[in-house]
Amino acid sequence: MTTIDDDPVGFLDALMDGRQEKREKAPVFPGTTPPRNTEETSEYNVDWLADLPFTEYLVGGSPRKFYSIGSLAKALGKKPVTIRSWEDKGWLPSASFRTPAPKGTQIPGKQPKGRRLYSTEQVTFLVGAYQQFILASNDWDGFKSHITNNYPRN
Repeated sequence: MTTIDDDPVGFLDALMDGRQEKREKAPVFPGTTPPRNTEETSEYNVDWLADLPFTEYLVGGSPRKFYSIGSLAKALGKKPVTIRSWEDKGWLPSASFRTPAPKGTQIPGKQPKGRRLYSTEQVTFLVGAYQQFILASNDWDGFKSHITNNYPRN
C-alpha cells in the first residue's frame, strides 16, 4: 500500500479512486431529488434473517414470526420512512398483517391503525426482489411488476 510519506500524489490518487468506486456503486433512485443520508447497502448472506428482530403471534393456533417495518427496512438497508413511501407510491403492497389498532384517538380526525407486520415469507420475497431488480439492474418497473404478480399474501 502506498503511504503518504513514500508518494503523496500516489496516496491521494488511491484515495480518490476509492471514493469514485463508492459513488459508482450507489444505486440510482427514481425521482427528482437525489437521496440524502442513505446508508450503504451491505451484501446479504444466508443468515441475514436470523439477525432481524421479530415478534411471534398466534395465527390459527400456531406461533408465527412477524417482522416490523423497521426489521424490513434493516433487511433492505433502508429506513422505515422509505418503506412507507414505497407503499404510498404503490411500489410495495400494503402490509397484509397489522397489530390491533390502539384504543382511543391518537391523532384527531385520523383513523388509528395497528403497526405493519410482515411474515417471514414476505420479508424473504421482498429482499430477493430488491436484490434482483433494484441492486442488480435498477429496474423499478420490473420490481413493481414482480411484486404485484408474485407477492405472498399469507
